[in-house]
Amino acid sequence: MKQENQAFMQAWGTQLLTVVQERERQPVPPTPQWIDASKLTERFQKLNPSTFTKATTDLLYPAQWIRDMEGIFEVLRCTDEDKIRCAAFQFRGEVNSWWQSTKDNFRQLYPNPTWDQFTETFQGNYFPQSFRDQKEIEFMSLTQGPKSVLEYQQIFEELFYFAPKHMKPDGVKARKFEKGLRPSIISSKVLHNLPSYAEVVQAAKVIEDKQ
Repeated sequence: MKQENQAFMQAWGTQLLTVVQERERQPVPPTPQWIDASKLTERFQKLNPSTFTKATTDLLYPAQWIRDMEGIFEVLRCTDEDKIRCAAFQFRGEVNSWWQSTKDNFRQLYPNPTWDQFTETFQGNYFPQSFRDQKEIEFMSLTQGPKSVLEYQQIFEELFYFAPKHMKPDGVKARKFEKGLRPSIISSKVLHNLPSYAEVVQAAKVIEDKQ
């Protein structure tokens, strides 16, 4: 049985690496330019984005809301300026009041703002520095332990919002996730050859299922 599992993992790893190499050879399509803002807004609204009205007792909700927005933007593949405009369009109540009083200074500080600059400004309003520091420490020390790979992934992604900037690139994120896996999973050579976070997560789940 052990030899069969090893043979399976070797064959599966070879197949996965082939897929990765084929994907790397494919050109990355350019980000579309939404000349008609109304069409972008229409498509954005069809994806049912949630509004953000005020802070709640769930201290992590603002981070979850940003992640939800980013999931929609992956589908739309819009520019940073479009992302900011769409996100701000979902502000309501006291959150919209905050943005209306902040956006002029924001635009002066960042004439050509990026999405990261917008989220940093947003984060500064909703997460005290002490809270962010605490969550960053939790992220940096996170390991799988007795949790399943899925449970580990969920906590990892929740805390990743507070990761330091040098951890943000996808390849670095993949290695951080891999490093926190249980020794019985991380010992597989298949994981070390996978360049992206999504591929490392999927491979870890397959390896876990086979153990």
